[in-house]
Amino acid sequence: MKLGLIIAAGGTGTRAGGPIPKQFHIISGQPILTMTIENIVHCLKFDAIVVTYPVDYFKLLSELLEKSSVKNVELVEGGPTRFDSVWNALQQHSIQQTDIVFVHDAVRPFVDKELIIRIYDNAIRHKAVAPGIHLKDTIKEIDKEEFILKTIDRSNLVAIQTPQAFETGLLISAYEKAISEKKIFTDEAGVVENLGFRVKFVEGSETNIKITTPQDLLLASLIASIKNQ
Repeated sequence: MKLGLIIAAGGTGTRAGGPIPKQFHIISGQPILTMTIENIVHCLKFDAIVVTYPVDYFKLLSELLEKSSVKNVELVEGGPTRFDSVWNALQQHSIQQTDIVFVHDAVRPFVDKELIIRIYDNAIRHKAVAPGIHLKDTIKEIDKEEFILKTIDRSNLVAIQTPQAFETGLLISAYEKAISEKKIFTDEAGVVENLGFRVKFVEGSETNIKITTPQDLLLASLIASIKNQ
């Protein structure tokens, strides 16, 4: 069973503040991106690792990976959207030779082995799996003028995380269909759902946060300091 890993790091979002993309910010003395890669690779052995990168950041990423404990990483230029970036990675020969491929956000550095094994086991059984957490807040639908329309039953609603894992051929076929239909999705589960294939939900982790805003950076620094104790 060969496993592939795609790290989606092609975004140029700067909502976290600063002049560089958030995946290159430092927490606990380490770039978020390399922390993410090292944490997930220490949980499971991958036969192929591909990292997508933003245009103009190849040199910086190469320098960071040289200092990392993870070796044999392929770099692929990202596209204008996450969807495009992951598709670029899926076209790499090394990924196409794998049986199961994990796709993970570059800015989720706090995955743990228990979560990764849970995803792996379910990917073997169900061919498509996405982790997430159940919603705690009351959910409302609002109109265009931002007035509340109604309260939504949250009992069957979840917030989806990554890594998501799929049979490699299934994910490639799903992308090919979406591209032929000129559809773009914000995560891989959505791409596979569009193929008509059921994606298995598994419980994620409260600490598996996605770092997007300055507040997320503060929370990430706190989580990192606790984990390093």
